[in-house]
Amino acid sequence: MNHPATTEKLRQHGAISRRGALAIMILAGAAPIGAAAQQSNEPAEQSAATPASDEPTPVGEAEMPAWRFVVLDVIDPYGGTLTRPDGLPANTRVIALQVVLSNESEQPLEFMVTDFRLRVADGSEYRAGDYLGTEPRIVSQNLPDGERTRGWVWFGIPEAAVAASIVFVAPPPVLRVPLA
Repeated sequence: MNHPATTEKLRQHGAISRRGALAIMILAGAAPIGAAAQQSNEPAEQSAATPASDEPTPVGEAEMPAWRFVVLDVIDPYGGTLTRPDGLPANTRVIALQVVLSNESEQPLEFMVTDFRLRVADGSEYRAGDYLGTEPRIVSQNLPDGERTRGWVWFGIPEAAVAASIVFVAPPPVLRVPLA
């Protein structure tokens, strides 16, 4: 049973997306494949698909880098001495966070201090780097494999803002598979 609007859309576009196929099944009263499998009386392990025996053997594979980001301490508001900027703008408070970046992969982890962002409750983000305290700071670097770095980052945010999360915008990984 075809729905007239669905049939007309197929004629116009000539292709079916996954979402479109699901919509067609719903309009036709058919259950999605996953639902049919769940209603089966067969045990789950018997109804699972088995890989084809003629699948090619992989040449190699690549995995995502094992980079780890940890927050050790939060000081809100920061009461220490600021070395930058010279003065605090009106209606601004500073938050300090002690963070650790670990590179447990075979790829270097290149980052800048400005890759750390403090997100507040209204969704606004504030970059680190404009404010500095006297504690040991994290510095922009290319962190080699197997290494870690630890330090403080400071953020200036509106006095009434509610800090929600810290975001580390990691660099895009490079996934490389050797061919020989």
